Amino acid sequence: MGDKLDQLFQEWHRLGGAVLLAHPNELACFRSAEEVIAESTLYCRASGRLMWVVVDWLIRHIELLDEKRLMQETTRQGDLSVLGVICDVAYLRQAHPKFEWLTAHCRPQTKVELFFYRVARSKLATKLTEEHSLPVFRKWNYLCQEVRYL
Repeated sequence: MGDKLDQLFQEWHRLGGAVLLAHPNELACFRSAEEVIAESTLYCRASGRLMWVVVDWLIRHIELLDEKRLMQETTRQGDLSVLGVICDVAYLRQAHPKFEWLTAHCRPQTKVELFFYRVARSKLATKLTEEHSLPVFRKWNYLCQEVRYL
């Protein structure tokens, strides 16, 4: 998974995302933001850093996004419940009709789960997350408490 995350961070860097890289690869493949967001939804639960890069990019660049294409790409190669969470969190910071449209077209996770996989590895972190999970995540059947600073 590390190689895939590295590739995604390279692509976010090329898209203007807030990513610090030790060695930017100018030869990294260049895909549309919609494709990179869609694939990122598969990895956000494994990397909090990636999650916040995506949320931050969406907040700053929502006008550039083709929301219908993003839905198609995410349906094809991503996770719609994660896209829903990401857009809902971004909407809390900066309301925009595209976020509303996207969240209306995403569906919650089928069962309640911890959002970040690393939290599940710690009994204490799991307990705290279950006790203090944020409503924006609960709406999507996820448990997470990590966006209080947004």
